[in-house]
Amino acid sequence: MSETQRYQLREAAGKYWLLDMEQKPGKYFPPIAMNETGAMILTSYWKKNDPKDAATLLSDTYEITLEEALSDVNDFLSDLKRKGIAL
Repeated sequence: MSETQRYQLREAAGKYWLLDMEQKPGKYFPPIAMNETGAMILTSYWKKNDPKDAATLLSDTYEITLEEALSDVNDFLSDLKRKGIAL
């Protein structure tokens, strides 16, 4: 599974979990659950730090337009940022 220094993505109990490995005292960030598609987007994004690469994979996998896939990827990444994930 793909990893960054701060975050790790793990599969357990039928879901994927994004774990913050740099918890600070007094600040707890619970794991973020996501489905297989979210894990696929995040893993692809981590490889090149480019939403277009993740959108291309999503478009090819689910046979949707690249524009729709890019919108989905950007929405997903924005949601993670709103939850405090530093991408």
